Amino acid sequence: MNKSRRKRIISSMALCAVSLTTLMSTGCGKSSDDKYTVAVITKQNISFWEDVKDGAEKAGDELKVKILYNEGSDNPYPVGDNDFSTQIEYIDYAIKEGVDAIVIAPNDTEKLNDAFARASDKGIKIININSRASFGGVKSCISSSDMDGGAVAARHAAAAVLGDASIRNGIASLKAAREVTPEVIKSSIKKLGKGTVGIIGHTAATADQRINGFKTQSVTEIAYQMGKDGLDTSKLGLSQQDTAALFQNFFVEGKRCGAVDEACEEAKRLISENPSMICFFATNTNTTLGVCKAIEELGLKDKIYVIGFNADSAELDYLKTSVLDGTVVQNPYNMGYFGVSYAVRAIEDTGVPYVLDTGVTYVTADDLDKDYVKLLLNPEDF
Repeated sequence: MNKSRRKRIISSMALCAVSLTTLMSTGCGKSSDDKYTVAVITKQNISFWEDVKDGAEKAGDELKVKILYNEGSDNPYPVGDNDFSTQIEYIDYAIKEGVDAIVIAPNDTEKLNDAFARASDKGIKIININSRASFGGVKSCISSSDMDGGAVAARHAAAAVLGDASIRNGIASLKAAREVTPEVIKSSIKKLGKGTVGIIGHTAATADQRINGFKTQSVTEIAYQMGKDGLDTSKLGLSQQDTAALFQNFFVEGKRCGAVDEACEEAKRLISENPSMICFFATNTNTTLGVCKAIEELGLKDKIYVIGFNADSAELDYLKTSVLDGTVVQNPYNMGYFGVSYAVRAIEDTGVPYVLDTGVTYVTADDLDKDYVKLLLNPEDF
């Protein structure tokens, strides 16, 4: 059975198991008319968060929970992934409404903590989704691993980078040299990969781990392939840290971007300054759309391999036209569903895991007709 399909089936079974457990716990000593109220607070207005909302509302329907979705501000959504002020308005409104729990994707690790403390003082349970705040009273965090997401992207990016003729020819010329000393290899690697991979991260803290995972796994993949080609970097006598530093010239990071057009302009700048670039990694929906827009406008879809994050409808359109070569897809529906399910368990003090990893799946255009991807992208249709 396809590994990704098996992973989705297991995830679905787990979801059903949690649903059953939660339903059983809610039925113990309580009438069927009892209801909780849970505030669900998300980030910007993109389809990812609509999928979270769908999952939260599904759990709400099953568990007889009233959902307050992004209520309590003139803004129906935060204006970006670092807009914590609007989220504080939502939290204060939830406190005023006397909710039983708050399920939130925090836009900052620290700046929401005072608002969380006000809610916790009222007995309101706090569940995080997508990312975790530093507040000690957070009962659970339901998210994918950002490090793993970056690593998944790297495994596919490495295949594109290492298949490039300039990299292959460079390795071949090094092997053919009469005297290949460690110093020659070190200096050659730095020149060989200079400006090969562009990276544009978003402004939230999750970008740091995605980029870290991407770089770490990329170095592993590139060094492994070079070893297969006869250039074993493990024989250079370098520490793991120094080996990683040897490959840093491969990566060119742009400034962090919150909006599509901002990411587009930053991508164009990186491309113009690094003519040897053959791969791009973007860490969320807006940066992915910005990079794709730049690649399309510059006519470089056949030259630069683009890997993005998430599966907004516009991202899928770029996937179908081969501007976007692949994207790391999370499971926002399950984040919303488990967020509300775990909120009920926290309210009833039946225990919740500190962390739930909802996983990531790498999706290309060839995968869009596969059942497990259809289920992942459109769970409400199944």
